[in-house]
Amino acid sequence: MVGVTRFAFFDLDNTLVDQSCALMAWARDFVADRGLDPAAVDWFDVKNNTAPTWDAYAEQIKKQFGLADSVEGLIHEVTERYPGYFTLEDGVADGLRLLRAKEWKLGVITNGTSGVQMAKVNRVDLWSLVDGVFVSESVGVSKPDPAIFELAADKLGVELGRDGWMVGDTLEADIAGGCAAGLSTIWLPRGRTQPEDGPWPDRACESIAEALDLLAAL
Repeated sequence: MVGVTRFAFFDLDNTLVDQSCALMAWARDFVADRGLDPAAVDWFDVKNNTAPTWDAYAEQIKKQFGLADSVEGLIHEVTERYPGYFTLEDGVADGLRLLRAKEWKLGVITNGTSGVQMAKVNRVDLWSLVDGVFVSESVGVSKPDPAIFELAADKLGVELGRDGWMVGDTLEADIAGGCAAGLSTIWLPRGRTQPEDGPWPDRACESIAEALDLLAAL
């Protein structure tokens, strides 16, 4: 459409990058470095997806393995080291470059602490692929609050509306937030089923590569 700037916002963890794989890679090295039973990796495989906060995660590790470390020390060890295990999902770099070649504006909107999230961004060199990165701790507002989308749109020089897209794996933060901001949405279910009570994405894609292909075809 003439005069309309096409744009898309992307979540970071388990959207552009695979947080689960990075955390498991860290866990395998942690188990080896601490001389724990190799079977301990199976415990991490379960707990990595259930702890609601870093505090809770560190407390569970300390208790499970009887470690003398403080909770604060374990949090520091995880958050300092595990961003180094991140890689871009397959096809992400090429997909983002193609969209920018088509004159799309691209941004990353992620909830989390600035230090940890920016370490991930730097690790995979996202700065060279998008026009802006917006971390909830830095900007003072989190998804699903529409204010974070408004701030990102302002910084990118675009106008919120159905010509813009939000892509993410979390229904409550990414899809509900994108809908509340008036955006079109793409959900990455990653094996989950859509609850009957919504929120309802406009499209669902099995991978970020598929979502990027969908956007490039618009």
